[in-house]
Amino acid sequence: MNGPPDFDELVGTPLAAGERERLLRVHELLIEAGPPPDLETESAVVPLRPRRRRATLVAIAAALGVGLFGAGWVLGGAGGPGTFEVVTMTGTAYTTGLSATITIFDADDAGNWPMEFEVEGLEPSADDRPYELWLTRKGELAALCGSFLAEPDGTTVVPLNAPYRFSDFDGWVVVAEGSKSPLLTT
Repeated sequence: MNGPPDFDELVGTPLAAGERERLLRVHELLIEAGPPPDLETESAVVPLRPRRRRATLVAIAAALGVGLFGAGWVLGGAGGPGTFEVVTMTGTAYTTGLSATITIFDADDAGNWPMEFEVEGLEPSADDRPYELWLTRKGELAALCGSFLAEPDGTTVVPLNAPYRFSDFDGWVVVAEGSKSPLLTT
C-alpha cells in the first residue's frame, strides 16, 4: 500500500459538515500515530462498509413505516370517510337535559353526507313514534335527514344521511314524528 488510505474512499457517502470534520480529525490523528508496533509490517487495510450499514437501517426504517401505515389503516377504519364537521345540539326551554352531536363525515362521490347522530336524555316517545332529524331554513323544517327510535336509557347512536348542500340551510332540529315543535336544536 502506498501512503495512507484516502479519507473520502473510507467514508464513502456524504456526511453532515460537523460529522465529516470530526471523522476527518480522527482520521488524521490515526495517520499521524501510525500503525501499532506489532503491525509495522505491511498489512492489508480492511475498508469499512458504512453503506451496507446504512442500507440495512434504511430497509428497517422502511419496513417499520410500512407496518405502521398498515396498522393505522386497519385500526383507523380502513380508509373510511374523514370527519367534515361535528354539530352540537341542546334541548329547548321545554326539554332541558337533552343533548346531541351530529358527526358529519366527508361526502361520497354522489354528494351524500353520511352522519352519526348521538343523543343523550331522549327517551322513547309515549306513543312509540319515531323522532326525526331535520335541516332548517329560516327556522322552518326544510329537509328530512332521517328518522330514529330512542333507546329506553335515553342514549341513542344512529347512522343517518343528508344528500343536501348544507349552505342552503341555517340549522338542525329534532322533532317527534308529525310535530313541528323542536325537542333539540342547534
